[in-house]
Amino acid sequence: MLSANIIHFLIFPGGLFALCLGVFMLSLERIVVARLQGRVGPPIYQNFIDVIKLFNKEILVPKNAKEAVFIYSPLIGFAGMLAMLYFIPIPGVYEGTNVNSDLIVLIYVMALPAIAHILGGGASSSPYAAIAVNRELKLMLVYEMVFVIISFSVAIYVGGGDAVFSLKKIMEYQQLHGSFLFDWKFWPAVIAFVVFVLATLELPPFQIAHHNDADVMDGFLIEHSSIPLAIYEMTDAMKIILLSIVFQIFFFPIAITDDLIINLIWFILKTVVFVMFFSFLHAILPSFRIDQGFKFLLIVPTALSLITLILVILSVKGLI
Repeated sequence: MLSANIIHFLIFPGGLFALCLGVFMLSLERIVVARLQGRVGPPIYQNFIDVIKLFNKEILVPKNAKEAVFIYSPLIGFAGMLAMLYFIPIPGVYEGTNVNSDLIVLIYVMALPAIAHILGGGASSSPYAAIAVNRELKLMLVYEMVFVIISFSVAIYVGGGDAVFSLKKIMEYQQLHGSFLFDWKFWPAVIAFVVFVLATLELPPFQIAHHNDADVMDGFLIEHSSIPLAIYEMTDAMKIILLSIVFQIFFFPIAITDDLIINLIWFILKTVVFVMFFSFLHAILPSFRIDQGFKFLLIVPTALSLITLILVILSVKGLI
């Protein structure tokens, strides 16, 4: 009989559940964007079919590619997302693993999908992928810094000056004292987090290194096919769910009842709203050039996250 830890890791709330929910959210995002742009869009099950189809395709490796890195680099991001969805709590649904420093783990893991893109694209020998990798690396250095500042702001405020790196304690603090989403000190951080999500998911205006048909086509994935490409798609699906959970823990970890099923439905509804919001932004925003995207990330979300950090420090010192 499977232990509870194995079930949590492979089936629910991580593993199979998170993967299926994430693939569904990817399909929903495509439909919402299509409808907002006056198109019909694919059926809701299209992304499931795409992933299944890719597992039945032959793996093609470019002639000059570094084969091992090219084939196995997608597993880095996928393994990171799978592990983090086991560690992280879900408000009212799952308590997580109660690791006191899981926020630090989250900061490191959040960068793994982008690192997998950089390694896989760099190993493909494609000039388009090389350009995309260069762009991804530049953007990642900035948007990950934004995420670190937001994380430390939340941790310092919850600890009253001493940083608390337990996601469960961050969640419980807001359940007792109110959500940070309604605290004006965290409003700049909320906006910065929205920009971070757009950048890390490579949605407009940061659709610069991937799905940019104007200059790099499919970017770092241009030479990938079959199972490696399917794993990249599955990683993206799980990353959407992880980002939704992180947003809820940081800013709105409210459970509406003690009933697991009702809280699970509430969590899924919040995730649907989260995805539809970013789908709307995807549909209406144009894309930056790489220099514009880098400067924007370096100035706007960085400044916003620093404003929240300063407000938090002043608050815990009793100055505001």
